[in-house]
Amino acid sequence: MTVSEVSLPEGAFETLGDRIGFVSLVDSMRSDPALKVVNSARISYDKQKQQFDERDQKLCQFLWEHGHTSPYRHSFYTFHWKAPLFVFRQAFKYQVGSGWRKYTVDGDPVSLEVFDVLFDTDKGCSWNEVSGRYVQWTAEFYVPHTFRSNPPHGNKQASVDLPGDFDHARERELMVEECREAFARYEARIARGVAKEIARMCLPQNLYTQAYWTVSLQGVMHFLEQRLKPDAQYEIRRYAEGVYSLVKSDLDRLGITRESIIGGLK
Repeated sequence: MTVSEVSLPEGAFETLGDRIGFVSLVDSMRSDPALKVVNSARISYDKQKQQFDERDQKLCQFLWEHGHTSPYRHSFYTFHWKAPLFVFRQAFKYQVGSGWRKYTVDGDPVSLEVFDVLFDTDKGCSWNEVSGRYVQWTAEFYVPHTFRSNPPHGNKQASVDLPGDFDHARERELMVEECREAFARYEARIARGVAKEIARMCLPQNLYTQAYWTVSLQGVMHFLEQRLKPDAQYEIRRYAEGVYSLVKSDLDRLGITRESIIGGLK
């Protein structure tokens, strides 16, 4: 659902099939990320190389597969996302380095974010998003063509397509109508003088917004390890597919396959 079809940035990966959502690569470090990984690893022995070879590729594979991921922290990428709000709420947990450690307090697992607050009040600040306080939103919403249901048992986070006899078209019409009504209320409040930061409160979670994400190669791989998996929510999985396609040439050079990423750390 959109007021007017928008053009995608050059080289962008279209994510949700509506010519609105996308992820694109804005910038990456010019240094060879593969060579930077091996030199970061070998600095422990006061060693450095000028050329990347097959032995280095095997070293990169070993480092990733055995959880020695800090050498992947020294190359950075900046991505431009246009995604629904609910997708961003899942994506925002992936910060600059994306730590791997797990903590417990009094025997109970504790989110790493607790320690982020204590030791990094800016929390990496690797996402910068369009502000609904300053900008009046455009009526762009993600509305699926095929609706899903949760299984009656098993993984409660999983979802499967509703059967063919479900009226997907009618459900889509209802959701589009609800989005239009919410946006009309939003615009009417602004016209009555209500601040945008208040008026936006009635807008649904499928509203499109945009953000820049700057993240290390380690953080990218952590994101992909979790969000390329088949049980990840379809919408964020599509953004993971886009990110993967944009960094695939660097991962190929490192000898890191899609399968080794999804397989996770040993």
